[in-house]
Amino acid sequence: METQKVCYLELQGTYEDIGKQIAKKVDRACFPMPAPDFFTEQDLEDALHLYDKYCPGIRDELEGFSKETGILVKDIAYTWMTYLVPRCSGLAVLGSQMVDGHTRLARNYEFSIEQEDLTVCRTKPKGKYAHIGGSIATFGRCEGINECGLAVSMSSCGLPVGNMIGMRKAEMKGLQFWAVIRSLLENCKDVEEALKLVLKMPIAYNINLYLADAACNAVLVETMNGKVAYERITSVDAKQYLCGTNHIAIPSFQNLEPAAMRNSVVRLDKLEQFAKNHASLEENQIREFFLKKYPEGMTTHYYDDWFGTIKSVVMDTVERRFSICWFGLEENGWEDYFVTRSLEEKSEDKMLLKERAEKELFEFIPLKA
Repeated sequence: METQKVCYLELQGTYEDIGKQIAKKVDRACFPMPAPDFFTEQDLEDALHLYDKYCPGIRDELEGFSKETGILVKDIAYTWMTYLVPRCSGLAVLGSQMVDGHTRLARNYEFSIEQEDLTVCRTKPKGKYAHIGGSIATFGRCEGINECGLAVSMSSCGLPVGNMIGMRKAEMKGLQFWAVIRSLLENCKDVEEALKLVLKMPIAYNINLYLADAACNAVLVETMNGKVAYERITSVDAKQYLCGTNHIAIPSFQNLEPAAMRNSVVRLDKLEQFAKNHASLEENQIREFFLKKYPEGMTTHYYDDWFGTIKSVVMDTVERRFSICWFGLEENGWEDYFVTRSLEEKSEDKMLLKERAEKELFEFIPLKA
């Protein structure tokens, strides 16, 4: 068993203020990551234009950080990595299937420790919705819930897309998932608004995007090489949950990529069984299921194989609550944070278990017709 440091940040003010706060609060040695040669000045101009349109304010935040650190905006990792990787799972359960009537959005996030921020931020940009969630590439968000009760999460749909070696090349110019999620949290009050914005966005990442709100609405949006499909449920539908892992879950969309890693297929089957077999759920049951080790649950400890649980998260859309357990270990405990309350800034050590994976977990197998 090892330990790993995690952090919590409270960020408020104008976007430029927030950029400067990040520079002061986070180790600057982690940030210099010069843009690769293929990311030209024209690419920088195009990227910032795209961010201005779909992620308003992020340019000011990057510039505030740049002023404070002296690192060029072009050489901030977020800038060039967002213009266009993780293995995860997601479950949205409407309040009508929960004992307390509160819609939940839950997820496990699996990847490599070395590539993660390991930070929870409560962010309150001036004139935007406050939200709390996990940061990625410092300025992006990989999940979160805002003051209106909109919860957003994701899992990769197929192999991760990115402009780094070893990743799948993007088929179009567009945004990485972490920019999309932050924009939704800051600019949308419910699933309806979030879905409308998503359908306008050029999303270069292949994503399973999960949206849920306090009014018993949930949507799973899937993107694949620029194409988009979505499944929506409300309290009047027979099916009261949506779930996904790391392949296409919407049947009508599966012809675009009719195969998946074995572990992704197994995890989706387990999620489906869990949701179907519990007509009336309590949050503790969701927490326990997500912390169970694969293949019975969602947690894995294969960090050296880029398949280790970074965090398990459950978001309550009514309470505006973000609950997190680090590294899939019950010993680390669940911590509850609320969008309506300031976040105590701190860093602390959490337990971490490392294991090795069997190769068959990563074999590609055909999806069932």
